[in-house]
Amino acid sequence: MCLSTLTQSIVSRKRLILALAALFSVSAAISLPVVADHCRQHVYQKWAEGWLAWKNDDPEAALEVWSDIGISANFSARPSRIEYWKIRAMEKLGREEEACLLKTKLAKRYPFDFYTFLIFSDGGAGSLGDACRSKAESLFYPNPWKKEVSAAAARTGVSESMILSVMRQESKFRKNAVSRSGAQGLMQIMPTTAKDESRSLKMETTGSDIKDPGNNILLGASYFARLSRIFSGELPRAIAAYNAGMMPVTRWNTLYADDWVEWIEEIPYPETREYVRSVLENHEMYKMLSGEKSGPPISVLMSEGPMPVEKLASVPGHKKSDM
Repeated sequence: MCLSTLTQSIVSRKRLILALAALFSVSAAISLPVVADHCRQHVYQKWAEGWLAWKNDDPEAALEVWSDIGISANFSARPSRIEYWKIRAMEKLGREEEACLLKTKLAKRYPFDFYTFLIFSDGGAGSLGDACRSKAESLFYPNPWKKEVSAAAARTGVSESMILSVMRQESKFRKNAVSRSGAQGLMQIMPTTAKDESRSLKMETTGSDIKDPGNNILLGASYFARLSRIFSGELPRAIAAYNAGMMPVTRWNTLYADDWVEWIEEIPYPETREYVRSVLENHEMYKMLSGEKSGPPISVLMSEGPMPVEKLASVPGHKKSDM
C-alpha cells in the first residue's frame, strides 16, 4: 500500500513538473516576441539618439549612448553596426587602445560582415580557422552561371564579382525568381528596364526571354553599368539606384554626409540601406575568393565622401570606382 502510494506520488510529481515545463515553454514562446520587439525598439531609440550626437560632432555623447545599448544589440539586424560606430567614436576621442580591443572583438564576432570589412581587408578571416573559413565561403558564396557571368562582364565592363554580388542579393541565384513588383530572373530586372537595355545592346528579346539566365544576367549588368556611368562610378550610389531607382538617389544627393559610410547610414529607405551594405559585403567576399586585386578596398568609404550630384557630370576625369 505504501509502495503504491509512493508510486502515485512520484507519477503525480512528474506530471506536475511536465505541466510546469510545458507552461513555462508556452509562456516563453508568447513572451519572447514581446521581449525581442522591446529590445529592437530600445536599439532603435538609442541608435537614433547616438547618431544625432555623432552628427552634431559630439562623439563622447554618441559613445555613451551606444554603449548603453548592451545585449539588446543582438536583436537588431546588424549588431556589428553599433560596434563599428563605437570604434569610430573612440578613435575620434583618441582612445586608440580601447578602439583596438573592440576591433578585435568585431572581427571575432562578425567575420565577413560589411562593417568588419571596413576595418579589416580580409573581413576578419584571420580570426577564423581555415576549415571554418573554407566552409563559410563555399556554403554562402557560390559561383554559378560562370559562362553567362563571364560573357556579361566582358560585354558591359562590370566585374564578375560585382555581377555575382548583385545576383546573390537580388535572387539568391534562383533563375525563376519574380518579385511582388514584377522584377524577374537572376538579376531581378523590370520588364521596362529590360526593354531599354535590350535596345541599348541591340538585342531582340521577348517577355519570355527576360528570365533566360544569359539574357537576364547581361541585361542586369548592362543596367548596372548605365547607373555607374550616370553616377560617375560612385559605387554606393550605383548600388542604391539599382534597388531604389535613379531618381530617389539623385534626390538624396550628399545626405549631408562626410563620408560614404555616413551616406549609407543616412539612406532614408531601410530596405535600400541594408541592400547597399549587403551588396558591398558580397563584393568584398567575391573579390577575396577570386583573388581579384583591382579597385580600391572598401575602407576608402571611410575617407571619401559623396560629391554633390549636380557637379558629377561637370567634373572631367572624375575618379571611377571599381565595378
